Amino acid sequence: MNSSDPLVIVGAGLAGATAAQTLRAEGYAGPLVVIGDEPRQPYWRPPLSKGLLAGYAEPEHIVVAPPQDWADNDIDLRTGICVQELDPAARTLTLDDGSSLRYDQLLLATGGRARQLPGMDGARTLRTLPEALALRAELTEQRSLLVIGAGLIGLEVAATARSLGCEVTVLEVAGAPLGRVAPPWLGGLFAALHRRNGVRFGLGVRLDRVSRTEDGVVAVAEDGRTNWSADLAVAAVGMVPATGLAERAGLAVSDGIVVDEWCRTSAPGVFAAGDVTTITHPLLGGLYRIEHYGNALEQATAAARNMLGNKTSYAPVPSATSEQFGTRLEMCGWPDAADVYGERGCTVRGEPGDLDFSALFWKDDRLVAAACVGRSSEFEQWQRIIRDHPYTEVDRLTAPEVDLATIVG
Repeated sequence: MNSSDPLVIVGAGLAGATAAQTLRAEGYAGPLVVIGDEPRQPYWRPPLSKGLLAGYAEPEHIVVAPPQDWADNDIDLRTGICVQELDPAARTLTLDDGSSLRYDQLLLATGGRARQLPGMDGARTLRTLPEALALRAELTEQRSLLVIGAGLIGLEVAATARSLGCEVTVLEVAGAPLGRVAPPWLGGLFAALHRRNGVRFGLGVRLDRVSRTEDGVVAVAEDGRTNWSADLAVAAVGMVPATGLAERAGLAVSDGIVVDEWCRTSAPGVFAAGDVTTITHPLLGGLYRIEHYGNALEQATAAARNMLGNKTSYAPVPSATSEQFGTRLEMCGWPDAADVYGERGCTVRGEPGDLDFSALFWKDDRLVAAACVGRSSEFEQWQRIIRDHPYTEVDRLTAPEVDLATIVG
């Protein structure tokens, strides 16, 4: 690189911070600017619904790097600044203070915001550190809580709130929790786990609104007759990617900034990584988006290397982890591609009733996803098998006497 203009990263979340650290680790010694709209150091989001919300982690414990590291690595970290416009042809950014910034190459790692459904104004969201701290302050008073959404974040919030002594009710539109990432029987196991710990569920519930009242909040179903009351409510119904800057600049966007296997956008010199990106689904075709910190780490690392011309293709085996009431769930692969209702569909290694098993999901003769419950020792091996040995025989993978290490080598 011969330009005197800096490499610029827009977004100071985990993806942006990881890319900056990777650029330095890979030997880039030129000017490097990281711009974030939150007025604070980059931090990890996973603890927001777990350790930080429970009170055994503090903000200083979840920063991506100590504050001094940014200066020591000569990274110009600018927080509390919004980028208003991007001009890919001129390679310039317009900032919210009216100034402009030229760049040599650009990485968009703008993440997203918590999704808020229409009529849910009475429900809090949990996406940022201030939101988590505000919710923690209220939960420590042992109040009653409604959780809207039974995905991974919703169940984590429910488990954390219950551990603090709150009365918790989870409302979910699907017939079982974890509907986006797991078949109903697996979601049912986690519903049973939560019920054993005192969490109540309303499943198959379509809400009309969640409103504030003098005493707290009330959630009203579409039928207008069924309602649930609590001191407060949290909506955990996913996120919306922050694509506005890319859209205004004319980049290709489809539920996220579209990138290729090299993390390049449709504009020369502009890359993207993390929750804001969509990539080609390797099994189903079309585009899909991965909302998980593992993707933010790995894709940002690949993007940084590609910004330096070190060709690094990004073809992830997506993964997600969660811990609820001491039970750990780890998933990898593409469960949306599995034929879970077909002849083979799902096979199991271990004992689901004991919450000690790996569930394997198949499309024809190919292993496409795995879910480990209480079997962290197998998780990395399933990722490698899905990536490198997906056509291994079913009987071999499910036989308890088979050591998976002999398959992955």
